[in-house]
Amino acid sequence: MKRLIYILSLLLTVTSTVKAQFVQNNSMSKAEFYIQKAEFDSAQKYIDIAANHEEFTKQAKVWFYRSFIYKEQYKTKEKQDLNSSLRSECAISIDKLYKIDTANTYLTQAEPLVKYIASTYYNDAARAINNEDYKLANNNFAHYKHLQTLIKADENTLTNHEIQFKFAIATAISKGQDKVDSTQRHHLINIYKEILAIDKNNASANYNLSLLYYNEGVDIVNNMDYDMEFENLMATQEKIANLFSAALPYMLKAYEFNYRKEDTLEGLKNIYYGLNDTEKSNYYKQELESLQK
Repeated sequence: MKRLIYILSLLLTVTSTVKAQFVQNNSMSKAEFYIQKAEFDSAQKYIDIAANHEEFTKQAKVWFYRSFIYKEQYKTKEKQDLNSSLRSECAISIDKLYKIDTANTYLTQAEPLVKYIASTYYNDAARAINNEDYKLANNNFAHYKHLQTLIKADENTLTNHEIQFKFAIATAISKGQDKVDSTQRHHLINIYKEILAIDKNNASANYNLSLLYYNEGVDIVNNMDYDMEFENLMATQEKIANLFSAALPYMLKAYEFNYRKEDTLEGLKNIYYGLNDTEKSNYYKQELESLQK
């Protein structure tokens, strides 16, 4: 009990001693009373009443208390739930606190709480990836990113985390597979484009995106029915050329950054060959052979 009161005193200024059961007969004072007694079910009940009462709803203290109460409830009841509703309510309260507390009365004290909730979202995003629940993984990471933004986390660190997260999903989708189906390919293409929207010079994303386009073209070539009608044959060949053309700039970008040099040279050799540019295909073929000597 003393430890809880001590912790709470670091979070906000409260009455050090409760001399009566309730200082005031209202939902806010009742919530404070039950927090001090570590009776969080009751505290939750009364803080929710306060949060919906016109007298309190615009007070920063209400949302600070509510964040704390729901954090404690989450830790006790739903810590293993990757999609915890208690944590969601905590995050909602944090967001409202940061919007309302323009005087910065509670924000410094709230920061450790925000960091804790953010870390749980980050960890559960990773766990959701392992469960192949990519929608939930993205949702949890979005909450992590938003909370980190509220406390003005280092932007470069946050960017790196986002890129690593997207690569983790891409790896999970293609793990243990020689080929991906059309749905997986579409998902991977979007992921690598998202990474390049953040960092256009990411060599790995450029290389992998190029491979997706190129391999799709190769799959069509390998499964072509050359007895099809001429118009269909021409349309299919145009589609293949378009895929190889889409692959080219990304492979060139990977080559520019010396990424997986032999694989990149092999890729450029094959892409140009598929585009009927024999001169450039031979150029990269010769460079590859020189590298392999």
